[in-house]
Amino acid sequence: MFIGIKSIDDAGGLPEASNVLLLCHPGADKSAFSLAMLCDVLQHDRKAVFITTDIDPREIERKSSSVAANMDLARFTGKSLWFVDCYTWTLGTDHGKSTEASDIVVPGPSALNDLSIGIAQSLQNATDGPTAVFQSVSTLLLYNNPEMVFRFVQITGARLKASNATTLFVADAAMHDEKTVATLRHLTDLTIELKSEGGKQMVLAPALGILSWTAV
Repeated sequence: MFIGIKSIDDAGGLPEASNVLLLCHPGADKSAFSLAMLCDVLQHDRKAVFITTDIDPREIERKSSSVAANMDLARFTGKSLWFVDCYTWTLGTDHGKSTEASDIVVPGPSALNDLSIGIAQSLQNATDGPTAVFQSVSTLLLYNNPEMVFRFVQITGARLKASNATTLFVADAAMHDEKTVATLRHLTDLTIELKSEGGKQMVLAPALGILSWTAV
């Protein structure tokens, strides 16, 4: 599937119903990458789920206009875009007013069972081969035992794939040791690495035929 990111689309896009690891190096703009993908999907009348552990859903909506001209994610929320929100709960009850009725709110990134249920609920709405963005797995690893997170990613990835979802699992490379990164690579179908170089965002994805760092 094409995702609106030239370097990836020129390589043929992402395989349908695949689990993709977006491995972000320091300076990489992970939100811009995932939002560009999300905006393109929604503009082509497809459905999407955004699972967020480290950013407010309303902030994601606001950032969309800087990624795609005249784009306002808010008009898709609850119609073809659903948020599973692990973030606002951690800010306290005063921040609950920023949630939308369609948001599925989970009590923090340590509540993995609740998160699984929330994702399942979102997939009841986002049917017909949706796109899912999970930002980010790194936050889960801060709050939970790594083995529990690996098991969670494995099971969640399988369930998303069974729903014909194409899923982007975002992780921050600098936060993890080589063993953790290797495990995340193993649990997903392919890896896209993202870094900043000379003021440009660059990608590397051997599984897609992008064998050298290429501008996004």
